[in-house]
Amino acid sequence: MTETKIPETKIPETKIPETKLPETKLPEIVVTDAWGATAGQWLLEAIEAVVVARDRCRLALSGGTAPIPVMQWLSDHLPTGLLSRLVITWIDERHLPLAPPGSDWRALPDESNLRLAWEHLLSRISVVPALVPMARPEPLPEAAERFAEEFTAIVGRLDVALLGVGPDGHIASLFPGHPQLEATGVCVPVSDSPKPPPQRLTLTLPVLEDLDYAMLVATGSEKASVLRRAYEGDASIPLGRYRPRGAWRWVLDPDAAAQLPKSSYEPDSSEEST
Repeated sequence: MTETKIPETKIPETKIPETKLPETKLPEIVVTDAWGATAGQWLLEAIEAVVVARDRCRLALSGGTAPIPVMQWLSDHLPTGLLSRLVITWIDERHLPLAPPGSDWRALPDESNLRLAWEHLLSRISVVPALVPMARPEPLPEAAERFAEEFTAIVGRLDVALLGVGPDGHIASLFPGHPQLEATGVCVPVSDSPKPPPQRLTLTLPVLEDLDYAMLVATGSEKASVLRRAYEGDASIPLGRYRPRGAWRWVLDPDAAAQLPKSSYEPDSSEEST
């Protein structure tokens, strides 16, 4: 019996493409001295649109000084009917000792992002929305796990986020060169923040990108260089890597926008001379 030889099948080599970040998503940029009102109005419109579509809106707030006028504007203009439709959480938080149970917000640490929101928004409105705070009493790694569980159960994903940026290009507590930039999941602990305090919790980049409306507010000349780098797509800084799925807007004061090309932004129409 003649043996039949099966011809050898050659499998063509498959070249695995290099992993590349998606192309830069350019933001819509508005430059104005009234950044609080301009950003606040856009956030209010975003919240209203999400509530119409989903009957609730999941909003994430940041810390820092630039968002303070935005929160104050919202406290004066959020319709009461929207407040019960809001679920508010935070993009990051400083991990600090908490006040004893039963204390009010004034007992929170001064550096707390939760305290910032209470001072400039939550204490000034008639109905406090549902809150999912990142400020937690557990040790840092456990606090990140517990927050992630609450976020998954109550929030699920974000609809709208108010972001800030540091002079080094960090957003939330995701810093240049830190491994947390590559994290997946919901929340990661940071034990060595270059900006004090060193211990923090932060949402991951995938969570911050999976939303419908993202707003960045930045002021001051110390932000000008990093904003230019991010606009040009510099992926070595966290803001340069950030590519939200939905609408993406920057509201800047003139100093922060000083190094951006004039063609990249529009002046706030409310400030144009007549």
